[in-house]
Amino acid sequence: MNGQRQKPYRLGHRPGEQGPRPLSWNQDRVEKLATGTTNRTAATTIPTSSTPIKTNQVQAKTTATTTNKYVPNKLKLTKHILTVGTWNVRTLWAAGKLELLRNEMKRYRYDIIGNSEVRWTGKGETTNGDFIWSGENNTHTKGVGMLLSVKARKVLLGYNPINSRLITARFTATPFNITVINIYAPTSEASMDDIETFYDNLEDAMAKTPKKDILIITGDWNAKVGDNNAGWESAM
Repeated sequence: MNGQRQKPYRLGHRPGEQGPRPLSWNQDRVEKLATGTTNRTAATTIPTSSTPIKTNQVQAKTTATTTNKYVPNKLKLTKHILTVGTWNVRTLWAAGKLELLRNEMKRYRYDIIGNSEVRWTGKGETTNGDFIWSGENNTHTKGVGMLLSVKARKVLLGYNPINSRLITARFTATPFNITVINIYAPTSEASMDDIETFYDNLEDAMAKTPKKDILIITGDWNAKVGDNNAGWESAM
């Protein structure tokens, strides 16, 4: 079981062995939220288990006379720029909100935007794979997600919707892969159990990140700051 939990949550079509693309049970509602219109799409229930699911796997050819032509795209960090940002959107649970976010992403030319307070239920991705999210099972509260550019989607290895406060995604690049953890931290008004659970889950996600990966943590820490930084001079 421990080995299974460490596998990335793999969704979407990738070169090589193909698996189904799971869609949320309320995909019509997702499309309406994204664009303001509804497109009928056959839906497949996404498992609610916290165990990551792997549906696709790139396989290399084993014969010595051939090479694998299905090697996924890679970002060359010495040549390409990957722009990562974060935005507390307050809510995406309204028709057309996601489309507005997409337009802003194109305007500012970001590749990955970590979103908090998404307020979508369940876990999954949009039909074209540009938005991945993880939320509560029933209530439209909290929720995290990531909006991905075309470039980011092409190099996405997989993602893991941990819970309504944490989602991770891994991208292939050279010389090192990139792991992004997007968070929505509880406020000081939350119970100590909720706060400790959040930081335990965050530490666990960081510990499971491959040591050679470039680790980027984005999100809303719900922190309150002022001009008194006594003892915290090294923090901005």
